[in-house]
Amino acid sequence: MATVKFYTRTKLRKLAPLWIRFIDGKNIDLRMPTPYRIFPDYWNEDKQTLRQRILYTEVFTEKKAKELQDTFDQLRDTILMELNELSDPPSKEWLQATIDKFYHKGATTSENLTQYVARFVEEAKSGKRLATAGNTKKRYTYGSIRVLTGFKLSFENFCTKQGRQYNFNDVNIDFYNDFVKYFYARNCGANYIGKHIKSLKTIMRQAREEGLHNNTDIERRAFKTISEEVDSIYLTEAELQKLFDLDLSHNKVYSVARDVFLCGCYTAQRYSDYSRLNKSNIKEVQGSRVIELVQKKTGERCLIPIRPELETILRRYDYTLPKTHEQKINFNIKKVAAEAEITEPVYIEKNKGGLRVKETVKKCTLIKTHTARRTGCTLMYLAGIPVIDIMKISGHRTQKEFLKYIKVGKEETVISMASHPYFVGSKLKVAH
Repeated sequence: MATVKFYTRTKLRKLAPLWIRFIDGKNIDLRMPTPYRIFPDYWNEDKQTLRQRILYTEVFTEKKAKELQDTFDQLRDTILMELNELSDPPSKEWLQATIDKFYHKGATTSENLTQYVARFVEEAKSGKRLATAGNTKKRYTYGSIRVLTGFKLSFENFCTKQGRQYNFNDVNIDFYNDFVKYFYARNCGANYIGKHIKSLKTIMRQAREEGLHNNTDIERRAFKTISEEVDSIYLTEAELQKLFDLDLSHNKVYSVARDVFLCGCYTAQRYSDYSRLNKSNIKEVQGSRVIELVQKKTGERCLIPIRPELETILRRYDYTLPKTHEQKINFNIKKVAAEAEITEPVYIEKNKGGLRVKETVKKCTLIKTHTARRTGCTLMYLAGIPVIDIMKISGHRTQKEFLKYIKVGKEETVISMASHPYFVGSKLKVAH
């Protein structure tokens, strides 16, 4: 249980800063000076109160002493309440921000939300602002910066459309409804909107920890991060073979896009990981050739057996894939898939502007870099590899998250079930 105590660091009879000590368990012991100054012999550290026998003066009256005691009690309560809102382990930065916020409560900042968003993103890009990763801090990844930059641009456009700038205390349920309506009017999907709401919440929470506001409306249930299940596809083994066998000697750009994409299918990794495979990733474990890598997003170490097809592709590039860009792979792999005649019609439903829209498209148009990871996970699952083993390769930490990647159609399911003993039958006689 967390405790908050006040103390002075001197016994001399002179005004001295009152320090705060925050203890939470065995590993967290934080000490920080408060803005308050007091005579050390006025403070009873054991009882955490002002002493009864105090020499009051015209300046330091009994009324002022009571007000000071109330202030200390309120500061203690504020820190413990802020702790309940904290998702990460308490830090010196958090404690300092909480003290500053209490001391300057009611004060206004000249920086509005739009300006803070811009500063937040720039500091993330430069490395001045770090992201929390477990119990440590690290620089924001390229993917995270891209998401934050996208939010910044969308938020600025939203402000322009609304014809106003927003302050921290303007972020309430009315703001939320206007924000969602704005994106629906642009025919944006629920997942796209939800991604921006998530970024907004992250930035608002950080600003609150820095003492810039006391607004907690983003924590209300109505201020939710919306999402929807998407009709993501995967490629079958037969379709992978079509891509693998396709002669692309006439187009080097297409050939590289196909090979990099297939590496993703055979490793079940994210583009940020499978696109940077090189000689240093190739290992041998008890006679088996494997790929060893540390996932960029999670820091998880993964060992992946090398399929013969993957070995063939890597050998083409002397086991170091050429440098590629995700946007170009997304564009070119659709062209390659069309050339490989992966064009069966796919019926999809998606949310546009808050309405469900149904349409039929060619499968090749839905293929992108992340399809590779989904394909790898699904094909291993269909091959009967235990989920726990696939998760060690994919790096998923929970079965719930992993199962989102499994896109098995009804045909594959019924074929798998048909060979199950329950449906094959038994030696029991069937009653007539």
